[in-house]
Amino acid sequence: MGVYKILFKLLMFSFLGFYAVSGYSLALSEAELKSYLNQPLDARIKLKANDAADLDDLKVELTQSVENYTSQYQLKFEILNNGGVNKLKITSSDVVRELIVEFTLDIVWSCGQRLRFFN
Repeated sequence: MGVYKILFKLLMFSFLGFYAVSGYSLALSEAELKSYLNQPLDARIKLKANDAADLDDLKVELTQSVENYTSQYQLKFEILNNGGVNKLKITSSDVVRELIVEFTLDIVWSCGQRLRFFN
């Protein structure tokens, strides 16, 4: 009786594991900073999608919150494709004077939505 319970649990966990992994069709890397203090922000985030068509419908917005001071920088978002590597380019027109910039992105595409915090 104990062997069947163990086999049943292993089978259920394996099915749930495959279901959880297949649910994410967009992966984001850590932000790679290309600018320095007292310069306009220039950051890149690698995007990996299961389907390239997901990136065509990608919509990126800065989430609004009381603690979100980065809204003063008027961030701009652009999708770059360089040799098959897709990146989200985040830039500002104003100079950034803080040592640490934190923001949360609301990313929506045809198959889902993701909130991601960056600092």
